[in-house]
Amino acid sequence: MYKAVILDLDGTVYVGSQLTPGAKEGIETLRRLGFKIMFLTNNSMVSRRMIIKKLEDMNIEVRTEEVLNSGAASAIYLKRKMNRAKVFVVGDIGLVEELLLHGHEIVNDYRQAEVVVVGGDRYLTYNKLLDAHRAIIRGALFIATNRDHALMVEDGPIPGAGAVVAFLETSTQVKPIVIGKPEKYIAELALEILGVAPHEAVMVGDNISTDFELAKKVGMKGVLIKTGLAKNNIPEKVPFVNNLSELATLLVREG
Repeated sequence: MYKAVILDLDGTVYVGSQLTPGAKEGIETLRRLGFKIMFLTNNSMVSRRMIIKKLEDMNIEVRTEEVLNSGAASAIYLKRKMNRAKVFVVGDIGLVEELLLHGHEIVNDYRQAEVVVVGGDRYLTYNKLLDAHRAIIRGALFIATNRDHALMVEDGPIPGAGAVVAFLETSTQVKPIVIGKPEKYIAELALEILGVAPHEAVMVGDNISTDFELAKKVGMKGVLIKTGLAKNNIPEKVPFVNNLSELATLLVREG
């Protein structure tokens, strides 16, 4: 029996500043039926605090422990591995916030960096990429929050963190440790927080290469939703819903 639902955010619960059709009703129904909820996103440009505020502004009920993104997961990974790391960040303010919250030190001099953490960055410059490149070449641990090629916003997809990661991976010839979907680490962390086994959880998202692939890797049920990147490009025999208001019906029917 399913006990928890892990929901992607961008393209699944909202697109830009707009809720997807049926999102509020669907989430409320899942809660009423007793499902544990986890909002899980690869978007590292925002912090969990920012995500919670956005959801609350959309009148979506949310608790702090119900939100996890690739920035927070990266900070937790480093906390468990190194306790306190000196980090050079290629990323947005939300990623910096999560790293600081978990006790890491942000450095601007690439020569001091023990770790380079890379995410989506709206203020990306060549000099920032150059310093990250130099830090990695000098032996800094290379962490990629995620490899998403695009992020869905109101007027269509924009370049994602994966584009930035690809630049540095090409220039340094060093493969990063990837934290976000579809890698297992972020899913196993979400399941740990929820306190459920993989077969008791359902992963719902709009991206077959991250959300659905993650479900397969970890042993969760995967469901695609037609409100974001997937739209009408869903392979045959892949479970899907048109919107979140249909999800509860599907899960109750399947037990």
